[in-house]
Amino acid sequence: GVDTAPAAASDDLHDTVDYGSLVAAVTTAGQQDPVDLIETHAQRIADVCLADAKVEWARVTVHKPDAP
Repeated sequence: GVDTAPAAASDDLHDTVDYGSLVAAVTTAGQQDPVDLIETHAQRIADVCLADAKVEWARVTVHKPDAP
């Protein structure tokens, strides 16, 4: 969850979350230390997102296509 009003008013990337950088950070976090549980993976993704002060909340959906 991001308040988009400042970026909408200014049209400046510095007033919002840089999604390209966020995706890179999430990818790096996911590759660093493998985990066994999908819940752990989802929490790590949320933690990376919430580390940005502009992110107020995060909802993470992880798909595991070959799950039994």
